[in-house]
Amino acid sequence: MAHPEQLGKYTIKTLLGEGAMGVVYKAFDPGIGRLVAIKTIRRALSQDRHAETSLADRFRNEARAVGRLTHPGIVAIYELGQDGDNAFIAMEYVEGRDLSQILTATPILPEPDVQQVMCQLLAALECAHQQGVWHRDIKPANLIISTAGQLKVTDFGIARIESAALTQVSSTIGTPGYMAPEQYTGDRIDHRVDIFASGVLLYRMLSGQAPFTGSPEAVMYGIMAREPVPLAQFAAADIASFYAPIIARAMAKDPAQRFPSAATFREALQSRTFAVEDATGEIRLMTSPVASPASRPIADPTGLPSALHPAPVTHWEESTLAKVQSALTRFMGPMARVQVRLAAKKCTNLPDLLSLLSQDITNPQDRASFLETLQTRPVDRALSIAMTDIGSLALAGVPGPPTLPAMLVERATLVMTRLMGPIAKIVVKKAVSRAQSPQQFLALLAQELPEGPKRALLITELL
Repeated sequence: MAHPEQLGKYTIKTLLGEGAMGVVYKAFDPGIGRLVAIKTIRRALSQDRHAETSLADRFRNEARAVGRLTHPGIVAIYELGQDGDNAFIAMEYVEGRDLSQILTATPILPEPDVQQVMCQLLAALECAHQQGVWHRDIKPANLIISTAGQLKVTDFGIARIESAALTQVSSTIGTPGYMAPEQYTGDRIDHRVDIFASGVLLYRMLSGQAPFTGSPEAVMYGIMAREPVPLAQFAAADIASFYAPIIARAMAKDPAQRFPSAATFREALQSRTFAVEDATGEIRLMTSPVASPASRPIADPTGLPSALHPAPVTHWEESTLAKVQSALTRFMGPMARVQVRLAAKKCTNLPDLLSLLSQDITNPQDRASFLETLQTRPVDRALSIAMTDIGSLALAGVPGPPTLPAMLVERATLVMTRLMGPIAKIVVKKAVSRAQSPQQFLALLAQELPEGPKRALLITELL
């Protein structure tokens, strides 16, 4: 099929993928100067009025669902647009591969990687569920792992928004094998369908296969009436003994028997203590499965690129790393040790180390608390510099730069919205009109927040 060169204001750069329902392009937004992903409805379906209506409903539903969510683990949507006969969604572009591609190359993931995938996924789902949004189609193809190891949940096209009348989106829509029993029967559903699908995913990553296989009918029967093959047949005894009860609870036929929330599911996983070093004493990176198979040295017995085996940390005092690890463990559990050592190999000073580690804490309040615990002085010093003699900057009369960097304003809006809610847009707009420099812009925003974790988070994310 012929592909457009332009959709709305976006310049199409390349094709990212095609499916039965639509096409996804990599594009460029000239207004902000950033790459975006553009999802469109497949043109051939526009001849089918029912299919066109259904897909248009999915587009609007996806924009509506994700539009109310702000989380680093959820692909952001920028615009729902129309260009002639082409409906499209402009969304965050993520450099990486989806989990289905990773599992094709590495059917059974190392346990640290499984923990990372699950904990990031469940943190994103907890955010969605708290906003009354249920994804309903959690599966490997809808989970993107960026080149930095960040999981991103995408494709909320069939998401259910609590209390919304979405008559065009049937509760039976989903992916066979990942659908909960109540999705097959058409019974009332809630956020626990995502808990079920996450349990299926956990089983799949640890065993190398789906819990139920065969024809769609056989899969449906298995989900409704059978139990999967015991995990002990595929995994080591200690792994099976820990994860099997968790999987059984997540995949319970009765929703009432499942984890009540994504947060409790995540807490159960984080209680696990497991080895994080290989036989050579090197730490395995979360991003190792993302590497292209073609780039892997054939002689490497681990199947991992040699570049992903970082050198030992030699330039840090162990006592310093121990303090950071202790603080991070409150929020990351046993993975804190891995994260600290990996980050330490990339950083040469404490502020950079803390900034890098804070990116792995998905909850904004937790992130601010972590930074405030270990970075009080640097944050205070940064704020002091930013707010030094605001009056001397001549807020009301001295001409300055005509505009602030668009990316800074956009980022500030996102951060302030997390901290203040909808009023943040007004606060940011007011600060933009008054600020004569990026430093003054930050100072004006900081003045709107009380001293403590929220102000620390703002400064850390925008400096």
